Amino acid sequence: MATQDYVQNTSNTTDRVVAFFKDREKAYEAMSRLKDAGISPEHIGLAVGENYAGSGTTGTREQGTGTHDSSFWQKVKDFFSSDDRDSESEFESAGSDMGWDDQRYQYYQQGIASGGAIVSVTGTRASEARRILEQCGGDLRDSGFESNNVIPGSESGRTGLTGSDRSDVEGERRIQLRGEILRTYKERVQRGEVRLRKEVVTENQTVNVPVSREELVIERTSGTGPASGEIGRGEEIRVPLSEERVRTEKQPVVNEEVRVGKRRVQSNEQVSDQLRHEELRVDKEGQVDT
Repeated sequence: MATQDYVQNTSNTTDRVVAFFKDREKAYEAMSRLKDAGISPEHIGLAVGENYAGSGTTGTREQGTGTHDSSFWQKVKDFFSSDDRDSESEFESAGSDMGWDDQRYQYYQQGIASGGAIVSVTGTRASEARRILEQCGGDLRDSGFESNNVIPGSESGRTGLTGSDRSDVEGERRIQLRGEILRTYKERVQRGEVRLRKEVVTENQTVNVPVSREELVIERTSGTGPASGEIGRGEEIRVPLSEERVRTEKQPVVNEEVRVGKRRVQSNEQVSDQLRHEELRVDKEGQVDT
């Protein structure tokens, strides 16, 4: 098993965040952003592979020589130059200090062997460091390592089983068991239409209106004294009489106002269908052990 360098600066705190990067250059970029955010290098740890043979600009670093990929290692050295303590330790011992289970340890170990790197941050600013590591593309999960045993960054898709785990399997062949799943899709259709219109309705309305009129009043009293004028000479008095008459006029007014709109009502609808799936059946002939 190849040896890994673990540049680790720890503090006496339980606040720790660990992120895995498939590309160690991305890991160093994340470290730089942590440092720019004001997080001290003494709270930042880095784990990379010593014997990893990379491609492109990653280069290689042979154990003990330090002649390959010097730029990367020089950047790491400069990054931790402010720390006077001895920061070199084995990945195996560092992983033990982290308290990882076997699946998580093996996942990180295979990732580092494939050219990846682990960046850890301890201290009171671990939550802030988590956001920075996520923005840089780090894998910060704390579980699920047992279901993903593929070497991170590997394109071959080989599982992380060791040779001893598969030494007794010969001529291995695989069969896929397929099944159907029920997917639902929604489309909007017209379920009806409502038309609103106005209709004129005629009805009779009776209103009592008080009116007044004038009537003639004649009063007779006994005459006294001598008469004036000649008898037979006519006199005429005219008294006009008036009354109130009701005249109607129709005036349009607003009786009420109707507002029309739509609202969306949420409800649940059950759908069901028959789904098929494949199950493995083993037919034996003769004396066969499975």
